[in-house]
Amino acid sequence: MMPIYVINLERAAERRRKIGTQLDRLGLSYVLCQAVDGAQLDAQAVSALYDEVAATRDYRPLSRGELGCALSHLAVYRRMLDEGADRALVLEDDAAPGVDVPRVLRELERVLDPASPTVVLLSHVDKYTRWGRQSLDGQRHLVRRYGHWWLAHGYIVTRGAAERMLAALQPVWSAADFWAGFERRGIVRVRAVVPSCIGLTELAQTSYLEGGRVDLDTAEKSRRSIGYYLKRYLYQRFLHQILVRPFLRVARQRPPSQPPA
Repeated sequence: MMPIYVINLERAAERRRKIGTQLDRLGLSYVLCQAVDGAQLDAQAVSALYDEVAATRDYRPLSRGELGCALSHLAVYRRMLDEGADRALVLEDDAAPGVDVPRVLRELERVLDPASPTVVLLSHVDKYTRWGRQSLDGQRHLVRRYGHWWLAHGYIVTRGAAERMLAALQPVWSAADFWAGFERRGIVRVRAVVPSCIGLTELAQTSYLEGGRVDLDTAEKSRRSIGYYLKRYLYQRFLHQILVRPFLRVARQRPPSQPPA
């Protein structure tokens, strides 16, 4: 079985206990990886680890929490390569692995080429394309990205993808879950398992980074012109619905159920 790396802040004891209990119930061994606390980084460290110019140009400015999160995921990729793993499951400590996760991991070990730079999301994705989907176990499919996929609380990364992301994402210039941007730049291929098998616990409602992230997203949207939103509306309302979506055979996944208590 591929290694499982759980990202957890040292001060987040309840999250550590929660994810550990869930994985123990599934009979899955895991390794705790201490997360980088962005709030504790001094100005010199931020200057060395964060490319603010590239972030502003290619993504948007990052909060300290987002920077710490991105550095934490990069540290997992580095550890994975140092330990000689061909594939790994990366979990954040608010993940809720479903009962089918062990079976899905076995299937993906069978089909994923370690040298191929592929990331597979096991979390919920809203929309995807049916073109090129691949059956895994008769119940789930490996599907291709449609639109923007976010979140990084549960995904598989191959050795090839880890190498590519370490080379392309340092110094940090984006959030850890900018999957569409990574794929557009040719860094990795992004796929998802549908139906999803990793959700979020109630602890996700008190995320260490989402508050600052929402504020920065709102600020970024406010800077965009009316023309930007008008073009986007016309594209999505008419051209996309008439020409693009039918051709791509876009499907929508049902929303995930409520997180377990």
